[in-house]
Amino acid sequence: MRMKKVILLFLAVAVMFGCKEKTMEQVGSTTGIVKISGIVEPADSLDISQIQVYAYDYLKSDYDEYNADLNADGSFQLEMELSDPREVTVFASRPFSVLAAPGDSIYVAISKAADSTQLIEPYFTGDRAATNNELQRYLRGFPVDVQAQYNNEADQAVEEFTAFAKAEQQSIIDYNKTFLSSIEDPILQDYINAREKFFFPNSKIDYAMYRDYYGLETPAADGEYFNFIDEIPEIEKSDLVNTTLIQRLVYTLKHHYQSKARLLVDDGDSIDKKALELAAARSDGSLLHDLVTHEFYLNQLQDHNVEIYESTNEQFLSKIEDEEIKNSITSRYEAEKKLLESPELPEEAELLEFESANAATYLDEIVDNANGKVVYIDNWATWCGPCKSEFKEASPKLHDKFNDDVEFVYLCHNSERRAYLPSIAEFKIKGKHYFLSDEESKIISQQIELEGFPTYTVINKSGEIVLSDYIHRPSYPATTELLTKLINE
Repeated sequence: MRMKKVILLFLAVAVMFGCKEKTMEQVGSTTGIVKISGIVEPADSLDISQIQVYAYDYLKSDYDEYNADLNADGSFQLEMELSDPREVTVFASRPFSVLAAPGDSIYVAISKAADSTQLIEPYFTGDRAATNNELQRYLRGFPVDVQAQYNNEADQAVEEFTAFAKAEQQSIIDYNKTFLSSIEDPILQDYINAREKFFFPNSKIDYAMYRDYYGLETPAADGEYFNFIDEIPEIEKSDLVNTTLIQRLVYTLKHHYQSKARLLVDDGDSIDKKALELAAARSDGSLLHDLVTHEFYLNQLQDHNVEIYESTNEQFLSKIEDEEIKNSITSRYEAEKKLLESPELPEEAELLEFESANAATYLDEIVDNANGKVVYIDNWATWCGPCKSEFKEASPKLHDKFNDDVEFVYLCHNSERRAYLPSIAEFKIKGKHYFLSDEESKIISQQIELEGFPTYTVINKSGEIVLSDYIHRPSYPATTELLTKLINE
């Protein structure tokens, strides 16, 4: 997946667990409804027709997405369920963070910012208004910007970043001390304190990930640079209010263990098993590493891979102290095992093979089989989180709306065949399905200029590719407008 296109996926993370000694149930978590309403002013100023809210559920290792259509006057309203105070992300042309607790009714006016350095400016009234207005001010004024350090191409870039992090930690401490002197809401206090504790531990791992991805000088995964991991503070329940940062830390730490495992395993041995071993070795009493271990297992099970669970659970699950986390892993395994044993495909799902032996002609074959219809191709992978997010609600709605006039085709790329049918069965994906080998995928990817997953390719009635991008996903209102236009041509 493209690094910059998945940033939104790490912006909203739910607070689902109790402190190290207690489970959520023991600390008295109560699920409640949160209402978020507001207005975009002027209604057409942001060129959007929907507001999205994203909240991450650790027990599912997945996002809950909530959508609200904009009314003609720019107003909107939605409801969501939360079990604890947490940060969620509202997306209105650009994302912004909101702190909410069960029972809150939050109102936000969204407008274009007068300040040219910002694109939008939210202003809150209703419940937790002061908290969220102060949150926006806190984030805007945060004194540390690491991006320039990430792109540093100097010979001593890693050493310079290490020194930068050490010096700028004091800037965060000083900024927070001043800011907290006027803050009364304990939720915002906890959010700010967590940022002070975990901003640079996360940034240090994220720095290495970023530089490795872009081919820049990168600290060795087994080198001294990563010794700071031993000194990462313990996560307390109060820290989990800062859901964006904590989830990102879990993600980056998991990635680090995978990178380190690659250096430690012999040829033919499982990198994922070794990485899981590295994480689980630190799980005793550590909520952070309980979460990392949970992430390892859930990611495998979400891709319909039960082998790692079956071969390691007796060794590693006992190290997880939080019962809620442990139970979520075992229950997900049981559900996946059942799905693998008897995947039930929807009646309107067609599993097809291309007649041609030449992958360069596959698109022509798709167009010919469409018999003059507009074609909407969903290029996906079984491990792709954003792909699955669209499968839940948006993709079925788009299919039902245009079923008679649009040929819906699903090309599965870069995936294990064992996960192919269970994925179609899990999300009840209607349409024509093709599984591509890696070589076939390379050819198709070049033809449609695929950059990552998901990519959506739209072909008109004349068999011409109109576009191929991430933006025109099923949930994007402009996709409906485009398909309607092409149908009527």
